[in-house]
Amino acid sequence: MPKKLLHSSFNQRIEFMTVKPVINDLTGDTVEKPITLFSCWCAPQRRTMSQQFQLTGLGLEDTLTVAIRHNSNVSKAILAKYKNDIYEVVSFSPDETNNYMAYDYIVIRKRKGAGKHV
Repeated sequence: MPKKLLHSSFNQRIEFMTVKPVINDLTGDTVEKPITLFSCWCAPQRRTMSQQFQLTGLGLEDTLTVAIRHNSNVSKAILAKYKNDIYEVVSFSPDETNNYMAYDYIVIRKRKGAGKHV
């Protein structure tokens, strides 16, 4: 049986984005510009030590997992803005059960290098 989340757990804002190619007026080069798809409340998920050890073996130790109310638009998102940092969407697990309280779990990783703050 899936874990039930309290409404009070959804206490952080997250913004899901995609990128769109835009021409730079000064140079004429094409650059990618983040475009917001939607924002919503999320519930950060805590991991057990066992889960953290398993993720280390998979190279996902530097990721976060958040839960949101089911939203099919997450499949279009490649970036997420969470706590004023830009994250890459690593994977998501949608809940397509059509239940009253369906949750999607999204795994995000902090973006490194240029463009980490958009």
